[in-house]
Amino acid sequence: MDFEFSSDSVMLRDMVRRFVQKEVRPLEMEFFRRGSIDEAQRGQLRASVEQMGLWGITVPEQFGGGGLDVVSSCLLDEELGSTFLPVEIGEVTPLLFSCRESQIERYLQPALAAKRKAFVAAREPGGLQPELWQTEALRKADQWVVNGRKEVTGLPAPEDFWILFARSTSGPTAFLVDAGAPGLTLRSAKGALLEVQEALLSVGSVLGTEGKALQLAREYAPIRWIRSGARYLGVVSRLLEMSAEHARDWVALGAALSVRPAIRRMLAETQVDLESCRWLVYHAAWMADQGQAIRGAASQVRLGTGVMLQKAVDRTTMLFAGPGPSPQIEINRFVRSAAPSALLDWALDRAREAIASRVLQSEAEGR
Repeated sequence: MDFEFSSDSVMLRDMVRRFVQKEVRPLEMEFFRRGSIDEAQRGQLRASVEQMGLWGITVPEQFGGGGLDVVSSCLLDEELGSTFLPVEIGEVTPLLFSCRESQIERYLQPALAAKRKAFVAAREPGGLQPELWQTEALRKADQWVVNGRKEVTGLPAPEDFWILFARSTSGPTAFLVDAGAPGLTLRSAKGALLEVQEALLSVGSVLGTEGKALQLAREYAPIRWIRSGARYLGVVSRLLEMSAEHARDWVALGAALSVRPAIRRMLAETQVDLESCRWLVYHAAWMADQGQAIRGAASQVRLGTGVMLQKAVDRTTMLFAGPGPSPQIEINRFVRSAAPSALLDWALDRAREAIASRVLQSEAEGR
């Protein structure tokens, strides 16, 4: 059994690691103070990504990307997950891979070129589950009339667009809608709220097939779960780094925090969780590159890394809540940007259900 990464994958990982350490991390504090970095800094990061040959490297080849293998993509994701600053590498949501005809030129190609950005509007005040959606799309002749409300993240620029999910008589349906389209209003109410009032959308705005929105990007979902798991590895690695540094350096009652049994226990458990999940992630990634069925393994990655992340956040928060200064970077804010809690909880429940179903089926077949 070979546990070695290829030399090309290691070279990619090391290159991205140097980039994160030298160019990205120095910008983190400004990002947290202002909520963004200026355009010059953003442009410099984009130039560095392009110079390293990383822009679009993980996009499938059939859409004009580099088609990077899954193991190498996970190594890249893990390194990018270790910084609090989101770094763009020319990726788009796989939902856009369902674009057809004029949608490709109007939405997919500009998104791949970073000229337009897609914002997903699926979750509603009542929840993320489709059965709870109140946003409704009614077909009238050659148009759709959409009404409802969506909880969204991010503020689209005028050139950006929404992937708007709604209920239709055929089932959940997704629409491509320009950010400035009539009938769409972005309001702030415990976050961002997208109000849709009598929005008139053309028949050609449907993404994929009417009533089949939940099947969009289904074939890409397992790989996305694996890669998200790799990103969580990076997040937890950074939290562990911060925790260990704080435990070593902060002295209370004449002794460093690192000598306290409770602190040492938390650090040890986080380290074991991290290594355990690393095996889950890279084994599943290897399976994907071998062309094997990965949905079951990807569900385990989804659950294992999500739980690891939650535990690491709890432990890190407890460690910094004791004696000594709090970290300059807000831990919970960082983690929320990487994995919103409501979305993470929903994903974990889906993963638990999928894994339990497989276990029960296997046990029944084995009788």
